[in-house]
Amino acid sequence: MKRMYITLTVILIVLVWAVAALSQNQTQTLPQTRQPFDRMKRRMELREEMHRRIREKLLHGRGADQDLFKDLEQQFEDTMSESFSGIDQLGDIAPNFKSEWQESKTGRTMVITPKDPNQKINIDVNATTITIKGESQQQTATTSFTSAFTNSFPVPGDCDGTKVKMDSKDGKLLIELPFKSLKAITTKPKEEERKPLPPTGGEVQI
Repeated sequence: MKRMYITLTVILIVLVWAVAALSQNQTQTLPQTRQPFDRMKRRMELREEMHRRIREKLLHGRGADQDLFKDLEQQFEDTMSESFSGIDQLGDIAPNFKSEWQESKTGRTMVITPKDPNQKINIDVNATTITIKGESQQQTATTSFTSAFTNSFPVPGDCDGTKVKMDSKDGKLLIELPFKSLKAITTKPKEEERKPLPPTGGEVQI
């Protein structure tokens, strides 16, 4: 009984530490994803309360059997697995879109391919920065939530961010930036063909 109590105490300490570490890390790095982590924290707190009640039963000699202890271990593993698997699905950790640059004779084009065609994406471009903001609807086996994301990219140094053109094609967003100065296309003028001049004056001998 004492050994089971110690094991339960260690499990609860690890659980509380994991919740605190996740909460602190997300507060410092990803404030916009706090909502899903709060839900995760509440879910883990409920599990902790259930574990506390089971521990009290064990201490008072009620239901102190091996099957109950195994069930408790399984619930702990399920809780941690569910919590950490949700991290991949958060909007700002998993990529919300793919981006690539294409170059032409007149400028460069940034091609944005959203992960979800129904995503709401706002694009703002100034002289130095391309800012992409949007919302992503995420869904897990137990809950669904909306997360916001923001990504910034520098405008290429040889492009003019004040003359941007935007378009969409085949579900992709196109951000077209012209070069700051196009190289003048010069063609060397063809030399005028020299034709023989007709004779001027003089006698013609036969």
